[in-house]
Amino acid sequence: MSNRNALYHWLTDWLQQEPAAALLRLSDFEQVRQTLLPGDVLLVDGQSRVDRTFKTIAGSRWSRACLYLGRLHDIKDPGLRAQLAEYLTCTPDTQLIIETRLDRGLVLQPLSTLEPEHVRICRPGALSPQDAAEVVRYACSRLGVGQDTSWWTLLALLLPWGLLPRRWRPPAFARVANGLFRLLSGTPIGEAFSFIQYPILPLVKRVEGDRTRLFRRHPRVFLAVDFDHSPYFDIIKYPFVDLLTDERVRLQPWQGNALALNRAHRDGDKPPLALVRDKDDGGNQPGKASPGG
Repeated sequence: MSNRNALYHWLTDWLQQEPAAALLRLSDFEQVRQTLLPGDVLLVDGQSRVDRTFKTIAGSRWSRACLYLGRLHDIKDPGLRAQLAEYLTCTPDTQLIIETRLDRGLVLQPLSTLEPEHVRICRPGALSPQDAAEVVRYACSRLGVGQDTSWWTLLALLLPWGLLPRRWRPPAFARVANGLFRLLSGTPIGEAFSFIQYPILPLVKRVEGDRTRLFRRHPRVFLAVDFDHSPYFDIIKYPFVDLLTDERVRLQPWQGNALALNRAHRDGDKPPLALVRDKDDGGNQPGKASPGG
């Protein structure tokens, strides 16, 4: 391996290195695992240098986005199922995600790789199972993209983005992002939904009379925070259940109705203590509205 390639791989490892003592994980991975549906987007609160760069650019705690594909045996298309099984050696019951890695580009990974992370589920509320399958198929067709060496991406990740005014950062990123830098931001996941004309964070403009049309704000890039802000994605959250084992955290007994809430969810059909934030979109359903130009 040449000195140049060795330096490149050292930098990618350094940028992706997770700190040994990360923040307390605020999501219950077991509940997340049981709740996920194919087509769900997982936002990750990562702590690596790459993650911190994208948090600074977006002004958000969410650094990257992953697409949940389902279990291998959930893939109906036998050809796609065989392709994924060849791409990643796993059992038919393995839960799979697609995400972008600085050293490997767009990759297929088991969901278990996110177990140490704090994650949030973003669910496309009006996505049919057929459309979800199309989103998964499109995303899988992009596997392997971004494997080439990209010194420009490393340079862009090392730029002092925090020196820019906050409102300038996303537009500046949209102008300079290309190749692997775009992939790392969550753009491939956004493009998979755009493929079926499912809106994420469009600009709604009145064109004539009572007619409206959707336009993309930054057609070339998507950030993880776009899914969090989108009125067309529901946010599924979990309270902090049996996670605070750090002795430095001082706990005080709760005097409210948490026990009643727990019993209500335990006796019902919903996952225990799963809370969904319904976003107000003015009563309009997203359907398959076209983002336009």
